[in-house]
Amino acid sequence: MFIKKLSILLIINSLVLGSVIPLNTASAEEQGLNKESKYDNYGVSASHPAAVEAGMEVLENGGNAVDAAIAVSYALGVVEPYGSGIGGGGQMLILPPDKEEPVVYDYRASATSDEEWNQQVSGVPGIVRGLAIIHEDFGLTPMEHLISPAVSLAEEGFEVDYLLWERLEAASPRLPVEELPHFFPDGKTIEPGKTLKQPELAETLTAIQEDGPRAFYAGEIGGKLTETIPYLDAEELATYEVEITEAVKGELESGTLYSASAPLAGVSVVQSMLLAEELNIAETKENEFEFVHIMNEISKITKNERITKVGDPEFTDVDVDVLTNDEHIKELAGQVSLSEPSKETIFDEEREHDEKTDTTHFVVVDPDGMVVSATDTLSNFFGSGEYTSGFFLNNSTEQFSEFGDSPNKYEPNKRSRSLSAPTIYVDDERVIGIGTPGGNRIPSVMAQVLSRHLYFGEPLENAVEAKRFYGEDDVLYVEEGYSEEVLGDMARAGYQFENKRLAVYFGGIQALELNKADGTINGIADMRRSGLWDAKDLFKWNEFFENLFFVFFILGIIFPSLHLLHSLPWFRSKEESIKKKLEEEKGISVLVPCYNEQGIIETSLKNMSSLPYKNVEVIYINDGSNDQTFSLLHTYLKLKPSNKAPLKKLSHKSVKNFYQSELYPFIYVVDKVNGGKADALNAGIEYASEDIVVSLDADTVLTENALPKVNETFEDEDVVAAGGMVHVLQTKTSNPLKRLSLRHANFLVRLQMFDFLKAFYITKVSLARFHALAVISGAFGIFRKEALLEVGGYRSTIGEDIDITLKMHEYIAKHISKKVVHIKDAISYTEMPETWNDFFKQRVRWQKAYIDCVIHFHSFFRKTLFRKAVSFFYIFESFLVGIISAFIMTGFFIVNAIVSPPESYLSYMLYYLTFLFIFGVVYDIAALIMNRYHGFRFQWRDIPSLCITILLDVFVYRFALMYIVMHGTIEYFFNTDWNKVSRTGRNYQTETKPDTSPAA
Repeated sequence: MFIKKLSILLIINSLVLGSVIPLNTASAEEQGLNKESKYDNYGVSASHPAAVEAGMEVLENGGNAVDAAIAVSYALGVVEPYGSGIGGGGQMLILPPDKEEPVVYDYRASATSDEEWNQQVSGVPGIVRGLAIIHEDFGLTPMEHLISPAVSLAEEGFEVDYLLWERLEAASPRLPVEELPHFFPDGKTIEPGKTLKQPELAETLTAIQEDGPRAFYAGEIGGKLTETIPYLDAEELATYEVEITEAVKGELESGTLYSASAPLAGVSVVQSMLLAEELNIAETKENEFEFVHIMNEISKITKNERITKVGDPEFTDVDVDVLTNDEHIKELAGQVSLSEPSKETIFDEEREHDEKTDTTHFVVVDPDGMVVSATDTLSNFFGSGEYTSGFFLNNSTEQFSEFGDSPNKYEPNKRSRSLSAPTIYVDDERVIGIGTPGGNRIPSVMAQVLSRHLYFGEPLENAVEAKRFYGEDDVLYVEEGYSEEVLGDMARAGYQFENKRLAVYFGGIQALELNKADGTINGIADMRRSGLWDAKDLFKWNEFFENLFFVFFILGIIFPSLHLLHSLPWFRSKEESIKKKLEEEKGISVLVPCYNEQGIIETSLKNMSSLPYKNVEVIYINDGSNDQTFSLLHTYLKLKPSNKAPLKKLSHKSVKNFYQSELYPFIYVVDKVNGGKADALNAGIEYASEDIVVSLDADTVLTENALPKVNETFEDEDVVAAGGMVHVLQTKTSNPLKRLSLRHANFLVRLQMFDFLKAFYITKVSLARFHALAVISGAFGIFRKEALLEVGGYRSTIGEDIDITLKMHEYIAKHISKKVVHIKDAISYTEMPETWNDFFKQRVRWQKAYIDCVIHFHSFFRKTLFRKAVSFFYIFESFLVGIISAFIMTGFFIVNAIVSPPESYLSYMLYYLTFLFIFGVVYDIAALIMNRYHGFRFQWRDIPSLCITILLDVFVYRFALMYIVMHGTIEYFFNTDWNKVSRTGRNYQTETKPDTSPAA
């Protein structure tokens, strides 16, 4: 993980905790606890959202992991009455902060004190006293606060989910349906989506809330308990004891595994993992059947060990150290059948007693790093089925063995064996609390998941999602989804297999993983049992931002790659393939808005006056220049007043005079009050005589083929707008239709040249083929005048070129056959900034223009997002990938630079830059190839400069553009100045000498 806690979030979190401290101040102070948390992160993983919410609320209010676990346990008893509740028991592993090993609290139901079993079913419920003892030892929050969520859930009700309905439906034959109208209204199972209220349970929980365990083990509730269970008396209730034991421990190569103490199945889980390591299960990673077979054989061996050697340590000698030592594990490994399914050696009758159990598991991690892994149970689903005071009673006593030599035989006050296995794994970097319900499948499922994670190196999420299995003798019960090849291998090895479609059969892993270094928390919640998790830390934001970063990163590759592919000649449209010939020169009006253009006006005039196209008029619009622009126009053109009248269809600032050149009668000048470029263009349209209107920047130089190619394109009556090809003026040579030169271009200009090559020969070509051009070109745009008039001309904005293009798309939406095209053979040159200051001003203005149009055309984009390609590409590529991703990616790297370990950050940066280098270089080279394909070559002496420019483009220029994108986006909301760039005014017509050297 590369994003850690931001200091501001730490401050906010402290303030939030501070606002709720009064609830817990007394407890914390009495116990002398440090108020400063180690991590400030916490989380809960459980099988029901209400339980997760209850635990998270406790943690948010300053409680610790034990407090939250108690709240979760009580809440689960309400929302999952089939799996746990106050009529049952459980076991909790608690790993206190800075302790090496967990402490184990066993509060499972125990047998009565009767000497004879007499087929008793229910044991003394231990959960209420167990949670009270644990709270005395570790709790901070008053107990009544911890039971409150469960009371509310019982009293106010909660929405029944499918699993509760399914469990009730399946258990109805053995439940007293007529006594449970809240579960079975009108004798029918309450349906999913309905609200289940349990008022009787709410009363019982309230009593416990007010009077503690005494209310449960004595008084009215205790009386109802002994009345319901005749073989249970008041003394047995009063004398129930919680056992504090040690976890079963297994030293793995990667870390230490702690699991449930006997008589639970911790021994089986630890033995399974040690056997998997001994048999080198990691070698089966690429062989699914071999993994299934070996893990199934391990399950059989550990099952035999459990049934023959594990019982309540208070009554049976269970030498856990011997059962898990290296010598014994090697001995067991020698018993594993590596080729075919083995026959189990245990009695079927004994195995039956071992099967009828189920549980509910949850994990909690608090801000101090305390980890709780707990499993509560009624033994079977709904326990014995007996119901009193709002809860079901366990059937744990029924789980004793009938065989007198069994370590699980009945004895007074003994705890029966259970398959529960709450577990904690610890290594140098992390702590994982994990467990699952699932009856006799629990040890097998735990071993499968942990083996995939620890030995295969699979992420815990993937290990949990992987298909599961469980075997008995030569029968394999498998989840759906195994390939035919694996099933075939099973059959050939001698297995019979059966698909188990009931998701809960294979349990439901609940887990939390705490990173020791930074405190981030990752959660696992198995969807087989509607599990979920929550964590109040930066992990989820971290995960969210990393996923977001990944999405934008991929999109940032997909869109350019798409355009690169789509710009290739193979994807040419039919219209592009048609060779057109100029039949008749159509009338064209060229509009050149001028505001303080004294440095470039001479170059422009020379270009306009030398165009070979005859049926053209050129209109310069002097937009209130306060330099020498107008006087230069007067000098070079010898202006005289003209009586040509405007159309009076578009609004604009007042025109002072309209002139015609005596030297070049086809050139006119509009002298007007300053109103901005859009206003100037509207004035030019008013005076334009021809049906085709070309808009040029004052620094744009047309080549001799430009207007003829425009003429040819607009022979198609459906074309209403088009953009010409624009090259960088500083690269212009004496052969402007075939050759480019870098002789007079500094590196900033060369970088912009690459920008133009990629934009025009790749992106615009591709977008034009998608009918998605969102900006034609401010430097060289072409329109039908009637369309310009119908859309109301140009809008006064800093982004008039984008704006008018989008207006044309709105026009096309009403005139379906019309289209906007890109004329890549109509060549022009435009001057680019030569200083970083001018470059910055220009690009910021462009960025403001993009934002302005996002806002102005938001309704059009929203309505046509997935109907018009222009809207899709503008929003997803230009806005999301081009703008929003700049903030996301920059923020990602800045945060990493501040708070991530340097080595992880630097390695990530190295990977990112390496990829950018490869992708960026490929894209730049592709642009050069496309440039050459369309007839433009560089000279051989430019090759070294091109190579250096590519490197600068990849490692410097793209990051400068990212900064400009963010700066321009933010600045738009503070000012919308034009930020006009000054022109150099160099003579680009003659500056570059003809070159006869070979061209690259």
